[in-house]
Amino acid sequence: MKESPLLDVFMHASFFLVIAAIIVPLLKRFKVPPVLSYLLAGIIFGPQALGELTDQWPVLEYVTLQDSKNLDLLSELGIVFLLFVIGLEITPRKLWQMKGLVFGLGASQVLITSAMIATIAYIWGNSLQASILLGLGLALSSTAIITQWLHENKLFNSKPGQTSFSILLFQDLAVIPILFLITIFTANMEGEIYSYITSLLINMTIAVATIVLIGKYFVRPVFSFSNKYGGSEVFVALSLLVILVSASIAGVVGLSLALGAFIGGLLLAETQYSHEISSLVVPFKSMLLGIFFMAFGMTIDVDFFFDKTALLLMSVLGLLVIKAIIIYALCRLWRVSNGVAAQSAVLLPQAGEFGLLVVGSSITFGLLDNDVGQFMFLTIGLTMMLTPLMAPFSVKVGAYFNTHEARKKKADLMQEPPEHIAGHIVVLGYGRMGQTVTKILKNVGIKTISFDSNIDRLKEGRDKDDDVYYGDFTKKATLLSAQIDNADAIVVTVDDPKITKRVVDQLQKISKSVPLMLRAHKQSDLDRVDKKNNIYIVPEYLSASLVLTEKVLERCGYTEDEAHSIVKNQQEA
Repeated sequence: MKESPLLDVFMHASFFLVIAAIIVPLLKRFKVPPVLSYLLAGIIFGPQALGELTDQWPVLEYVTLQDSKNLDLLSELGIVFLLFVIGLEITPRKLWQMKGLVFGLGASQVLITSAMIATIAYIWGNSLQASILLGLGLALSSTAIITQWLHENKLFNSKPGQTSFSILLFQDLAVIPILFLITIFTANMEGEIYSYITSLLINMTIAVATIVLIGKYFVRPVFSFSNKYGGSEVFVALSLLVILVSASIAGVVGLSLALGAFIGGLLLAETQYSHEISSLVVPFKSMLLGIFFMAFGMTIDVDFFFDKTALLLMSVLGLLVIKAIIIYALCRLWRVSNGVAAQSAVLLPQAGEFGLLVVGSSITFGLLDNDVGQFMFLTIGLTMMLTPLMAPFSVKVGAYFNTHEARKKKADLMQEPPEHIAGHIVVLGYGRMGQTVTKILKNVGIKTISFDSNIDRLKEGRDKDDDVYYGDFTKKATLLSAQIDNADAIVVTVDDPKITKRVVDQLQKISKSVPLMLRAHKQSDLDRVDKKNNIYIVPEYLSASLVLTEKVLERCGYTEDEAHSIVKNQQEA
């Protein structure tokens, strides 16, 4: 029977859909991310694994993929769609809000990691061009795996999530100059390199200007029109059209298709339709990117892995350690907390999908030997396969560092009050009200010492150069350390009547002569407190109402002193 090319394409498409519909959900049940599911499927059902057994088991021809030529176009579309979605999500507002981490921390991570890996690659005998591309490719982490994991575990808006996303965001932006660099390295330049780069920049300017003009005067009005009168299918068609047209314009002038798609995404990022477009395109992107990973898996030589197992494991470990150390050190340099820095360092040291793209392009254009390319393919793939294990572990590492940091902070703040002090005011509770009392007394030169059991409040007080000490002031030992007998007064600002009563009981046992000022929401909260022994209860509603009354009297023509005197007399009457 004569083979039909169309039938061959249909067979490949059917095979992919079986993987997408059955195998990927099955692996996801065992916590394997979809990206790695496609990768494993490409390896297992590709020509290097089960495909090698077709001579002994002819039936395997129907469940294996012998070559990836029918998937190559779709896998390239996967990268194009990914860049479009990235462009769609990178709004100027988002970049501005995270500019410090994105262009500071993210840029430093890419540059320093690239330089270190490129140096190692060059020492191992690679050409300068190949070393630079390997450094840049391996410096990038897996946006597809990490962002999905952050969303699934509701960590995207956490501090580690935002820090990691900032680094990934710059890495995504760095893809554009990397693609540009690949174009330069792989071009057949007959003249000077400077003239070629100039020509390429001119072409890029023309492509960007063309895409922007088409977007401004055609795409946006058409989107607005279709939103009013067209159906969902029109909106899908327009979204796909933007991707294909913007990619085609870039391709016509000799640039990467992915670069054009990225610019198209940026063009629509600030429109009111960006979220709707993203929701329509993401499923296409996910499926096409799945094909990209499956096609990559088919190219992996399993025998090569067993031949170079020890060297590969050393390479994987080295890459993870180098990237983790750099990310952690840079996070700390950018004053990110210890726990967040550690969690980000364990979460992001893998290589990613753009590393695969860079290595694949380098092999295709002869910049990288096939054996070296296979080695780097396996290194990248193995780091990505370890990510599902490292991601949950990163949370535990972050929690450990946070706990350790909290204990260290607490130990540093556990200072004892001075042994000899007199004529001071003791403030029990360094919350909002305690801080106000302390500030006013400090400004007029009155010595205060405050106590609180909240570590963050203690640190805040120390930063203000206030005398704040750790202690549970319901305990007698804490009150004795405040040298109550030598104090001029004691202010209790606790927002809990039960705790206030316990504190008063303890204070009364130590000294009944020192005046006590007690905070209360209302007078009845502390009705059972003995008010005869220098105890003054200040209800919050009363202090606020007196101030309000004074301001009303001032508006009615009384002077400030007259208003204060009237209120005071009425209060004492």
